[in-house]
Amino acid sequence: MADLHAYMEEKGAVSLAETPFNAVDSLVFAQLSYIEFDKATGFSPCSLAEAAQSADYGVRQDDNRRLLSLAAAQPRFRDSLVFGYVSEFSQTQTKQFSAVTFLLPDGTAYVAFRGTDSTIVGWKEDFMLTFTTPVPAQARAAEYLNRVAALIDAPLRVGGHSKGGNLAVYASAFCENDAQKRIIQVYSHDGPGFDEDTLAMDGYLAVKQRIQRYIPVSSMVGMMMEQDSALTVVDSSAQGLAQHNPFTWRIQDWDFVKRDRLGFAGLMISRGQKEWFRLMSEDRRRYMTDTLFDILSAANPHTLQDLTRDKSALLKSAAALVKLPQEDRHRMWEIAKTFISCLYQGSGYALKTRLDELARRAGEGDEEKKA
Repeated sequence: MADLHAYMEEKGAVSLAETPFNAVDSLVFAQLSYIEFDKATGFSPCSLAEAAQSADYGVRQDDNRRLLSLAAAQPRFRDSLVFGYVSEFSQTQTKQFSAVTFLLPDGTAYVAFRGTDSTIVGWKEDFMLTFTTPVPAQARAAEYLNRVAALIDAPLRVGGHSKGGNLAVYASAFCENDAQKRIIQVYSHDGPGFDEDTLAMDGYLAVKQRIQRYIPVSSMVGMMMEQDSALTVVDSSAQGLAQHNPFTWRIQDWDFVKRDRLGFAGLMISRGQKEWFRLMSEDRRRYMTDTLFDILSAANPHTLQDLTRDKSALLKSAAALVKLPQEDRHRMWEIAKTFISCLYQGSGYALKTRLDELARRAGEGDEEKKA
């Protein structure tokens, strides 16, 4: 079985004309969106090779560097043009947004939205997804897709990994009608979902049948919030939360290695977070997010790494927690206990599901013996 790099090496010599675009190709371009393409800033296309000359490889630097190097060299990808790279960050608006479009040799365009980076602001915006729609990045994603659609006359594929998958779905659902009609497929690679009201809106319903979700077998991020589009469970070489890394997803031939069901962690998170959302009002989710990130921001760190590398930053955050009024500490503790309780309920559900499955298989085996 291959991973994303091996797929590039083994299948990269086969052009899109010979074997059409597939979901693994989507993951390639979704992951390339994490790279900072300074050469493609603005809306003047450049080749992948040109873009690589001044690229900053972002999170998973070594993996992304190798991925871009392979993409720029292999016939399947190298003739793609990088177009319309934007990267925006605002602490005051709590916005972390980046997108890039790839003009493919098959005459289509792939609009790729970046997932969460390592910034505190980016992570806070993720938490805001639990009580606000749209968050700034979602609104900006729809604007970006509209602009790309106005500038190029090509069928559109839209995708992303993690928060980028959420942005891809949101942009496709709430872009202008002319742009939406040109969308071939929407790919969410382990992206979180939406609240029930959003899933009931006409824009989402119009594009729902074109959405494809891919999540690893023990998905945690991709099982957050509500989702009702087509789902494919993918095998991974990692365990737990590490499966969120797309370079761990297993690939065979031209497709992901599929599993017929979620693993224990995926079932636990799915059931546990649904119960948590039922118990926690939007106001409580907002309060939790604001309080948590006020504590984390006490030392004014830019990234999560700043907190882990700097002991003084951790001490300032700990001091901010201690200085919270007693009522706030009590409320945060109650929220934490509720979350743990919901995960415990989710684990019970996951265990029961597994035991029921084993009993069913044992019953089927007995029937086969009788026959």
